[in-house]
Amino acid sequence: MATTRSFSRRSLECLQYNNISIRNASTASITVKIPPESPKFIDIPQAPQEFAYKKPYYKGVLPIPREIFRPGKTDKSTAQYIAAVTPEPTTTKTHGSKEDKALADWKARQAATRRQNLREGLTQLHQRKVRSDRRIAARTAFKQAEHERKIHEPEREDERLTNPSIIQALKSGSTTSLPDPDREARVAKMKARFEAKEAAKAEERRNALHSLYMNARDFVVTEEALNAKVDEVFDHEWFRNYPEHSIWDKEGFPDTVQNLLTQSTSGKKDNAYSTSGYIQLTKRRVQRIAEELTGGKM
Repeated sequence: MATTRSFSRRSLECLQYNNISIRNASTASITVKIPPESPKFIDIPQAPQEFAYKKPYYKGVLPIPREIFRPGKTDKSTAQYIAAVTPEPTTTKTHGSKEDKALADWKARQAATRRQNLREGLTQLHQRKVRSDRRIAARTAFKQAEHERKIHEPEREDERLTNPSIIQALKSGSTTSLPDPDREARVAKMKARFEAKEAAKAEERRNALHSLYMNARDFVVTEEALNAKVDEVFDHEWFRNYPEHSIWDKEGFPDTVQNLLTQSTSGKKDNAYSTSGYIQLTKRRVQRIAEELTGGKM
């Protein structure tokens, strides 16, 4: 029994080593190794599809090629330009030793090779540019012609039959604009409103210009006025002539919310603070009335 088991095991190992497939006793497909939750549990034939072309990736970044034949510049493809940039040697030098002569001959051959490379390079680059321009022009013309053809081609029959039902009178270009009996009155009203807005803007600009003119009296526009202002501010006797140390000493502290409420709601005339607030309010009102009468800032 042990001999039979060892022989069967060795036979299977030999078959697996020689890569020989073992035929199953049943002709049904084996799906034991595929779990039921797998999409491949049910054998569904797949339609053949082409593989997407993947663009090869090249490491690094190629530099932007320089534009040699620029429009409006010297034409580098002409024979005159090529002859000017690759002139032939005009003089020959005599050398005494063989080493100097060999070196001179090698330099002459190198110079001739450079001249030939420059001539061939300019010629071939110009030919390539001409071919590229022709190819781009042809592709552009083809795209434009195709675009025009698709724009002006008639509607296909399947599109006409599957389009939703639209009344012929509602299609674009079939009728003129709808009648509007109140158009004249509405246009006149809109015109008057526009003119009123423009007049208000012009008046606001005029008031701003007048305010700038009135405030320009204190502007420092000359060197003499600047020197005088500097001498006044940086005077050594400033604190003696002007005891104010800050803007709060000169203008006073800003009003608090309670003070503003007292100024607006207090009705007692015997209150000193209320009286001063009323006087300041009256001054501002009179100044505003004078500005409206004179038509400018005061």
